[in-house]
Amino acid sequence: MSSAPLAEPNGTASRLTTKLAVVVPLGVTQTLAWASSYYLLAILAEPIARDMHVPLAAVFAAFSGSLLISAVIGPHVGKTIDKFGGRLVLMLSNVCFALGLALLAATASWPLLFLAWALILE
Repeated sequence: MSSAPLAEPNGTASRLTTKLAVVVPLGVTQTLAWASSYYLLAILAEPIARDMHVPLAAVFAAFSGSLLISAVIGPHVGKTIDKFGGRLVLMLSNVCFALGLALLAATASWPLLFLAWALILE
């Protein structure tokens, strides 16, 4: 008979704590990122259209166009991650995201609206 203890091996609890320390902040930041990009338009579409004097459909067209751009560049981004690692790509995507939000806040024309959404959802 084995005399192994019934308790978990030493270090299992610390590995679980380490995983939770990574997974929980990642989950929170992902939720915030989605809320401030994809779901943002549900709240802001009407005020944007009203303030820019464009049809509501134009605002959603800009968003839809940015989704198409995202789909087209997705494979290239994946290859870039494979080649250089995720850290650099994530950093650059956050810079694009911040620039897009700043442009969205300052835009006064529909072409800039399209560019802002393209940067946000790059």
